[in-house]
Amino acid sequence: MQEQVRTAIHHYIVSTWLSGDERGFDDSTDLLAAGILDSFSTLSITAFLDEHFHVQLEPADLNPANLRNINAITSIVLAKLSAKGQAPAPV
Repeated sequence: MQEQVRTAIHHYIVSTWLSGDERGFDDSTDLLAAGILDSFSTLSITAFLDEHFHVQLEPADLNPANLRNINAITSIVLAKLSAKGQAPAPV
């Protein structure tokens, strides 16, 4: 399940903001420092997580620690799914 979530998030970020070019980008890349994360991309990622995993992030969840990198985003998604007692939908 974790790999499924991580892969979907990775693919979304690479295809949406990196034009498919993932050179120098991995799951621990700091999205803010890399210039990927801003207010627009935060809203877009939030919408993606809602649409694909049916996970709604609360305002308190939208902080630099939870959105720092793909690993952090994966963790928050898995925690939300676990709290709901659900597995992620197929991507």
